[in-house]
Amino acid sequence: MHTQRLTALALAAAFLSGHAWAQCGFQSGTPQCFSFAPPPPQAGNIGEDLILVSDKLAISGDIRMRTRNAWAPSSGNYTPTSANPAAGVGDQISSRVRLNFDFKVNEKVSAFAQFNFSEVFPGGDAYSDADPNGDTNDFDGIAQAYMVTRDLLGLDETFRAGRSYFALASGLVYGSCDFLQFPASGTGMWLSREFGPVRVELFGIDNNGTITTNGLGNDIADGQRFVGGTSRIDLGNEYFSAIEAYTLFGTGDGDKFDPTQGNPDFTDDSWFGIAGMGKLDRFTWNAEVAQRNDDVPTGSDTTFVGYRTNVLADTADLTGDILHRVRYTRTDAEGRLHINPGDFNSAGLLHQYGGAWRSDLSTDQLGFTFKPAENWTVDLAYLYLDSTIQSGGSHEVDLMVAVTLLDGAHAWVGYGRDEDDREVLFTQLTVFF
Repeated sequence: MHTQRLTALALAAAFLSGHAWAQCGFQSGTPQCFSFAPPPPQAGNIGEDLILVSDKLAISGDIRMRTRNAWAPSSGNYTPTSANPAAGVGDQISSRVRLNFDFKVNEKVSAFAQFNFSEVFPGGDAYSDADPNGDTNDFDGIAQAYMVTRDLLGLDETFRAGRSYFALASGLVYGSCDFLQFPASGTGMWLSREFGPVRVELFGIDNNGTITTNGLGNDIADGQRFVGGTSRIDLGNEYFSAIEAYTLFGTGDGDKFDPTQGNPDFTDDSWFGIAGMGKLDRFTWNAEVAQRNDDVPTGSDTTFVGYRTNVLADTADLTGDILHRVRYTRTDAEGRLHINPGDFNSAGLLHQYGGAWRSDLSTDQLGFTFKPAENWTVDLAYLYLDSTIQSGGSHEVDLMVAVTLLDGAHAWVGYGRDEDDREVLFTQLTVFF
């Protein structure tokens, strides 16, 4: 038995040390992931020490270190001080590690689990999205855990259930982007099917992700339940290539809203949105309109409307790929459209917590993308912000530099400044494994 056990361990070590074929896709969400299990016909289960029930196991991950430094004139209120700790968001050094586990049970059934460990280095200022409750700087736990079945009922359907990343309106209404320490996820069920060029998805989610506070430090949003649907129609032409639409309704279930606190309540609200996209010669465009019907428990109901347009012009062939692309973006919102926000930096680096759809705010943005080398990208952007609730300057300039250092290792630097001499500097290093 002892010899058999050593032999099994040796076989397992040999299989785990070899790089198998890459298995990349939606579930892992990373550009590099490896299957550590050999094909079942060759190995099957390896003794009693390593038992692989799934056909394949792919393990991948990423680790990121990020710094954030902010400065303001002596009369400014951007950087917190001991006398005014709530003045803004100051210097931070943070790290985040995510481990992804893809399990392919068979051709129709798979499962995915992701572990997240995030922390702000000791001595750094608090970082609001690092912890579900917003009261510490660290988080570790299961970020995603769900199963996926395909054509299990013979109807060509795809079904997903569990805790999963999910976004509406590119994260402007619900969801979050990769910039966060702990990207927001929801627990629910998603059922989708394709009908030729049409894809339809129905879902029900409980909003118990991490970025669920009401903006006042209270976790009253946890457990709010929503149902909705999304659809996409591929039109089959280049000029107007596709239309995407969604709808979302609060059900009132699981609501922890306390009317005595005056906190926002989403459970009886509804959202509608539609987007289009296409390309004309060197110009690529997309546009989106969204509406939130705000059901106010103790006052008059309100309707908020917002829109976003992007026009991008490819200029690489005109400039020898020095000026790679020119971009114009226009956003406008009448009021708060988001639930679980992920629109960080949609209104510039200095306004990362303001967002394009978080308040009565409009922006005009002009961006230039340069490609000085194959592995370098430089973005220069000017933003004009017009808000009834001004949280800073109206004019902002951002400079962002991204470089691929090696395969799997990426660096990014971002610098923003406005006419009030407020400044912010981000540095980030990400390694995929």
